[in-house]
Amino acid sequence: MSKVPGSCGLPILGDKSIDFYRDPVQFVTKNIQQNKSRVFCARFLNVPTVFIGCNETIQKLLTDGSEYTELGYKQFMGEIFGDNILFTNGEMARGLRSSLSQLFCNDSLNSYQATISRIVEDRIHRLECRCEVSLYSFMKSLCTEICLSLFLGMDFKDAEEATNQIVGLTTTHWHGIISVPVSIKLPLTGGSSFCKALEAKDHLLNIIKQKKCGETSHFPDKIQRCPHGAHEEFVDNHLLLFTSALVPKALSSILTSLFIQIGSLQTDMQSSLVEDGECLEAMLLEVQRMFPPFIGGRRVAKQDFTLNGFHIPKGHALVYMSYHSHRDPRIFQFSDQFNPDRWKSVNAEDKDRIFCFGAGPRGCVGQKLVWNILKTIVRELIQKYHITVKEGQDLSHKWLPVTRPKSEVKVKFSEKTGS
Repeated sequence: MSKVPGSCGLPILGDKSIDFYRDPVQFVTKNIQQNKSRVFCARFLNVPTVFIGCNETIQKLLTDGSEYTELGYKQFMGEIFGDNILFTNGEMARGLRSSLSQLFCNDSLNSYQATISRIVEDRIHRLECRCEVSLYSFMKSLCTEICLSLFLGMDFKDAEEATNQIVGLTTTHWHGIISVPVSIKLPLTGGSSFCKALEAKDHLLNIIKQKKCGETSHFPDKIQRCPHGAHEEFVDNHLLLFTSALVPKALSSILTSLFIQIGSLQTDMQSSLVEDGECLEAMLLEVQRMFPPFIGGRRVAKQDFTLNGFHIPKGHALVYMSYHSHRDPRIFQFSDQFNPDRWKSVNAEDKDRIFCFGAGPRGCVGQKLVWNILKTIVRELIQKYHITVKEGQDLSHKWLPVTRPKSEVKVKFSEKTGS
């Protein structure tokens, strides 16, 4: 058993949070090089923290290590979201997961597909008069409409004012997630971002309560009929989680990175993504490998334990870096090269080494729905259009709070003949 290399530093004075937030990828890369290890320790958020960029170690953390760790998100997001599956552990977490899983079984997923397809087809039809769009903004707007339509039964055509209000509230709510968790109202300011987020949360919960009472076959009705569905707090807080900006931002992050790559392909190669499901699957996997929507996640050790040969003390945080583990050269050859074909050959059995949506017993319960949304949007767009990324644009990424280009990337949609 080995001690994790690096230093946790002194409280406050030795904290490296600013260095991390300034450039998380560079911070971790630099420490990996200095410590000659893809696992190292530093003080982060004033807590002794083990950073993990080793793919094998992260896999063990998210599977076997789940017995010895808890998620550790409640102190940062608990007040913004209220109690939900993100903040529970042990038997309670397993019970909530079992209940929510019924909402994402194959029959349920099939029932959601008509809504997803209708919205995507309508948005694509409206693209006909627009030859050029800002890619991330378009994808975020589309994914927000899909999520609010699915999870709240909203109709963006017939209730424009109401939907605009909810979109605004989810944006304000999101700003509270990424702000300092202090609820302070100052004269003439209207309050901190966190304070405004809590107010938005209350408004969203009121809208959720109204939607639950309506006669609908949509998600609000389904969640009330699943186990735990009789508990108002369970229903309200999970609808709040699913309708928050968290899901649309993750989806739009992946789609933006994907269409930047697709936009560099020739017309016949783009068409192959529609005709060949294996090609599309490989492209989606490679985009998530190189550009995970969230660069990592966090756990906290409940007790001393051994993780892939390293001693982890009780109370230490563990930050796993999906970005670095997806570029671990021991798993992915030429790891900084975008190569979808690796998923048809050398990495064909390594899908469980992509951690965008977690892994093991705490993996994302709605991952299949996410996959369906992604594939529907890609197929519908490239069936009708040839996509081109305008030349001379800055395609570099920023990584927090979600992965996206630093600048708005413009793409051109050229309608295919006969489509």
